[in-house]
Amino acid sequence: MMSDVPHDHAAEHLNDARQRARQMLSGETHLGAMDDWGRVIVSARDSVILVWLTWVALHGFGDPSFGGHMLVAMAVSLAMLVGISTGRSTLAQVQHYSSEFERERDEIRNNFDHEREEVVALYRAKGFTGSLLESVVDTLCSDDDQLLKLMMEEELGLSMHHVQHPFLVGLINCFAAMAAGLTLALPVLWMAPGFVFSWMIVGGLAIMALLAIGSVRATTRSGFEFFTAGVVTAIVTGGVVYFLAQWFVQLREGAST
Repeated sequence: MMSDVPHDHAAEHLNDARQRARQMLSGETHLGAMDDWGRVIVSARDSVILVWLTWVALHGFGDPSFGGHMLVAMAVSLAMLVGISTGRSTLAQVQHYSSEFERERDEIRNNFDHEREEVVALYRAKGFTGSLLESVVDTLCSDDDQLLKLMMEEELGLSMHHVQHPFLVGLINCFAAMAAGLTLALPVLWMAPGFVFSWMIVGGLAIMALLAIGSVRATTRSGFEFFTAGVVTAIVTGGVVYFLAQWFVQLREGAST
């Protein structure tokens, strides 16, 4: 019969494994917590905000004649940055899954009794005891693939779901960010200077609203929350950028007098 004495070593191992998973999920791969389309929508929103911030900075410096071209250049470069960043984060996620998958597979092959102790610790914590606990553990440990999936999900909290190829994730996010950023930036090239201010505000809000609708369709997140968070972020950061630009202008004018 199985003993109900706590397995301290197994519990310690479980704690260490979960700590590794938490470190991964709290790092640059935190975007993986969202579904693929949700991530794309966030990339597009961030691109709009960053193009907006570039315009605010240029406006603070006196609206130079090359402003429209600068916005287009920033939209393209920021989209590339988003694509590379999301691709790298997905690659890090895949590499982590792979390393933990191989770690667990090796432990099952080479130290099966220890893995069984961990299953006992996991299901004892769920309230199973006595013969029922023994029956559940026997069933789960009877198949190596089933045990591997169990340990990945129960021990590490990593769901064995399909992950898109990092290159594809980066490419899609790059295209989404570029489309959103250029939608805001390109019209400035052909607008009279007097219309740019209105377009950057009205156009920016319209694009954010469309992305909020997309967020509702892609995720369970509130569209109003998504829109409000984006707008507030743009206003706060834009205010800081504008006043810094104005301050730098005053410093330059003061130094030249």
